[in-house]
Amino acid sequence: MKKLLTTLSLVLMLSGAAFSQGWIYEGAFPDTNLKGGSGGHGVAVDPDGKVWVQLFGATDSLFIPDSGRYLPVRVVYVFNPDGTPASFSPIKSVTINGILEPLFNSNRGLRTAHDGNILVASFDVLYKINYQTGEGISKVQPVAGQTLTAPGVAEDGRVFTAPVIPAAMPIKEYAADFTFLGNAVDTTVGFSRSFEVSPDGNTIYWAGYTNHCVLVYNRASEFDPFAVVDTIFKGFDSESFSWTPNRQILWASSGSYNDLPNRYPGETTYWDVATWYARDMNSGQIVDSIKWQFYTPANPNERPRGIAFSPDYRYAYVTCFGASNFPAVQKFRNPNVSVDDQGLTVVEGYKLSQNYPNPFNPSTTINFELPKNGYTTLKIYDMLGNEVATLIDKEMTAGQHSVKFSAQNLASGTYLYQLNVNGVRISNKMILMK
Repeated sequence: MKKLLTTLSLVLMLSGAAFSQGWIYEGAFPDTNLKGGSGGHGVAVDPDGKVWVQLFGATDSLFIPDSGRYLPVRVVYVFNPDGTPASFSPIKSVTINGILEPLFNSNRGLRTAHDGNILVASFDVLYKINYQTGEGISKVQPVAGQTLTAPGVAEDGRVFTAPVIPAAMPIKEYAADFTFLGNAVDTTVGFSRSFEVSPDGNTIYWAGYTNHCVLVYNRASEFDPFAVVDTIFKGFDSESFSWTPNRQILWASSGSYNDLPNRYPGETTYWDVATWYARDMNSGQIVDSIKWQFYTPANPNERPRGIAFSPDYRYAYVTCFGASNFPAVQKFRNPNVSVDDQGLTVVEGYKLSQNYPNPFNPSTTINFELPKNGYTTLKIYDMLGNEVATLIDKEMTAGQHSVKFSAQNLASGTYLYQLNVNGVRISNKMILMK
């Protein structure tokens, strides 16, 4: 992995929290024409790799029969990975239960739901939209008239909503179908634009950015109350969050020239402005970063407001909010993730060897090499894509590893084994059973 040594990274190395800044800036996405005079207010990526974008202000119009005229709307743009518009983009309205609802209200954030569909915050309403068709699925209005942040999502589909204004309403918890489950936290602290929750939904990472940190709320189970148990990202005025695809690493923005970082009382920190940092939630270390490329130096109207990753963690898409007319989305490429000639994601330094013997009966040995520690899975699939065995599913250390696979009751034929590390598919190999 390339390491770009900066003053900040040197400080972190000396404190035992080394990280790399190797993401490669690939320019505005899809191009420099996506701008609306207000910057962006949300970005999400669906399972097909399509990039969903909200601009804060109105950029289009929709004919409203009752008024007899076109009225301004705040749309949701959807782009294919190559930057071309999806067939249903832009989304100007959402139809729920047969009722068309124009997107008149301000855009407030996006998040990818557990099933790949997209959660769209529009002022005080949260919509779920089908990521394959752009059609509305459901909606919820937590509190009429109270502006929402981007929501948090648990792996089982539960959705958490929260207000921008402190104490305006609770952090609320909903089932995947938006059935209300109860208040998670009765009163919020600090103005917020985004927050996140742990995969199991029992930890809330609350960034009231005026708190200059992220408060960690935790509960023992879904039947217990939440309470503050920790403070992380000290010195952050964070306005955007995102998990990596494997939900092991949490990314958060540091602050902006409008709300500068490094102001947590009693702590001396050196976070760079308008930068997203990645925190390994297992080790607690900062392990990576991406910095917004300013169009106007030190512009207080370029405020980090969204970050999302492609499913293979090869690309990052970031957006900033502000009252100036700059291209709203930037694209970065992970230098450690590439694609081989079969279209498979491969990562520099990782190696999955062919099994031996091959063909085999009844067992075979599979060898692989990890250049660094990581959460590793090694699974066997049949040629229809059905998982037939899990050989490894745990955190593993760097080095060479071997695992034996016994076919047990599998029929003779062709199978596939696949190595994933930190949510990224490293490689596939064919495996023959006699």
